[in-house]
Amino acid sequence: METWGTSGRFDPFESVYSLLFQTTLRSLSCAEISDDPIIVGRLKTLYDTLDNGTTPATVLVPWFPTPAMIKKLWATKEIYQIVSKAIQEREKSGISRNDTLQMLLDCGDEKLIVVGFIMGLLIAGARATGTTASWMITFLGCHRDWRERAVTEVESLLASTLTPTSDSLSSRLSTLPLEVWESETPVLDAIIKETTRVAQPHTAMRRNLGPPLYIDGKIIPTGAYVVYPFSDVHLDPSLYPEPWKFNPGREDVKQVPFAYVGWGGGKTLCLGTRLAKVELKLIAAMFLLGFRHTVVDKHGRKTNPSPNWNDILLCRPPPDQTGYVSYERSDIPL
Repeated sequence: METWGTSGRFDPFESVYSLLFQTTLRSLSCAEISDDPIIVGRLKTLYDTLDNGTTPATVLVPWFPTPAMIKKLWATKEIYQIVSKAIQEREKSGISRNDTLQMLLDCGDEKLIVVGFIMGLLIAGARATGTTASWMITFLGCHRDWRERAVTEVESLLASTLTPTSDSLSSRLSTLPLEVWESETPVLDAIIKETTRVAQPHTAMRRNLGPPLYIDGKIIPTGAYVVYPFSDVHLDPSLYPEPWKFNPGREDVKQVPFAYVGWGGGKTLCLGTRLAKVELKLIAAMFLLGFRHTVVDKHGRKTNPSPNWNDILLCRPPPDQTGYVSYERSDIPL
């Protein structure tokens, strides 16, 4: 955020997503990777290739060498080489660091296991959380009332720490215990939940590997896939009146099972939910207190973009409807 300067304009689906991607790298990999902006940028490009290359064809016939599949294989190979090099540098230096890589090395895991574990964590954690972060900042720039509520909540938490206001915002936020972030932020929790409801274009897909079974009176043969778009509930007007409207003050839908599945449901829940929520809250706290912002169109006029569920990765609006974050630094040191 320091590199953004005192004022300017950026595309949240580039800048905010990149910030979240680097934060996830730091949490799930190692300093050798996350502290090098060139490597971070390259990995982001490679993971974008993996995401864009995941098509219905690559899922249904993974053995068929489509162009998308070949690109995914080359991207995977390069990611493997980057992570392997970081492991070699760590082992060669003999320096022990407090990060995920060190934890895995200290456990004595084989190199192939370590590389695969880190690669898998990043695939699972970066894209969806980056989408949520981009839309969260966008929505808050369009809804000043919820922005002010979030700012008030974070300021109240900081007031309880008794840290000098002259200290940097990041150092003051770092004094808040994990349990505070997880249990004492109802406003941020509501904002994150509403963002994932309206701007997270997930579709769950499972294959029946057992005997034929029935779901809602329909037979699912052995080997068949079941596909469930989250929009079936998240954008259902009978459950959420004005479903496209961003309203974190909505009451929870309790009369219908699994009316909200932003983090999964049943036996299939996101294992990274706690990390993702803390990352989102930290980025929101840093940005909302460190900057003042609104959302404008390409001509500088205030706008209120809507998620585009046809973009299955970012829910990004079409180019002519894209919103840009226009910002100014506050007086609080980052």
